[in-house]
Amino acid sequence: MLRGPACAGARHPPVTFGLVSSRHQLLLLLRKHPGATVAELARELAISGMGVRRHLASLSAEGLVEQSACTREGPGRPPAGWRLSGSGMELFPRRYDALALDLLEDLSAEEVAGALERRTDKQVAQYQAVLAGCSSLEDKVAALASLRDQAGYLAEWSMVAGDEFVLTENNCAVHRVAEHHPGVCAMELSLLRRVLGPEVEVTRQSHAMTGDAVCSYCIRPSTPG
Repeated sequence: MLRGPACAGARHPPVTFGLVSSRHQLLLLLRKHPGATVAELARELAISGMGVRRHLASLSAEGLVEQSACTREGPGRPPAGWRLSGSGMELFPRRYDALALDLLEDLSAEEVAGALERRTDKQVAQYQAVLAGCSSLEDKVAALASLRDQAGYLAEWSMVAGDEFVLTENNCAVHRVAEHHPGVCAMELSLLRRVLGPEVEVTRQSHAMTGDAVCSYCIRPSTPG
């Protein structure tokens, strides 16, 4: 049986993922016991080793798990273990928003504005490097939606007309921070405009912080004038 550190007499409620499947249980086991082997995982999940390998192959293809050298002592060559990747670790709740708010509370309004500007400058450079290989506005919008989706915004895009697109963010990854520092929202719009350049017009159509269900942006070529 896999065992982790525990306090005598302590009882901890199980972590659940809603509908708990073998896949989710496997992720939880690897979170609690990094380096677990296929045999150990199969025993804990009460499924075959082949079933565990299928799950691991799928999760590995998604970049959520990776192999690691087994650190357990024993005779002979120890079997390889498995652990969560950095992306896999992000599936579990983390309070980054609380940390960000704590840090920002110690700054003046001018310092907060400066910090947000520096963050935007870094994002602009990162995004522009990715979009550099895109030849059309459609390709740029698709790449931008992918970047925003990876950042936790559940982003998607659609074509309204031949040269007009809508970028929709179904989740605000910085909602709690934006509630206390509205400048974050202005920086988000500035980010999109700077990344796409002056030849592209970006306007916000809906705004979650004002009561809309999502944030969405209309993107189209700028009108000469």
